[in-house]
Amino acid sequence: MLAAAAGSVQAQLGSTLGNAAIGSGTSNALAAVIHQADNSAVRWQETTDANQIRVRQYLSPATGLVYAVSWDGPAMPDVSALLGTWFEKYRQGASAALESASGLHSSRVDGSDFIVETHVRLRDFSGRAWLPDALPAGVAAADID
Repeated sequence: MLAAAAGSVQAQLGSTLGNAAIGSGTSNALAAVIHQADNSAVRWQETTDANQIRVRQYLSPATGLVYAVSWDGPAMPDVSALLGTWFEKYRQGASAALESASGLHSSRVDGSDFIVETHVRLRDFSGRAWLPDALPAGVAAADID
């Protein structure tokens, strides 16, 4: 995998990322760098903020649609900014899931049109969210790291 460049979230889950080019981990002011896994249809933009929270936005090669996001770091990112219009559904699902949760360290909100998983352990926050119907051909949920 390639090293992340510091930056901010460029697009929310379900929206389209603007001008971007596949690159090697360096960027210029005009284009974001998109990473592509070897032998895979998986493409992502990765950023790390000042708090060392890494965020990946997974992109459809054909349209630039952000079909998934993932994060990890010593604190939670601004999940409402990552999920955008999906945040309210996530919040409602997370509240309902709390009632039947088997543990305090992980949760899963499984909607018919989106899925969010979060994990917390000793100042290690991680999670991922994706739109199952928007996964490109050849990409599985297991590819979202």
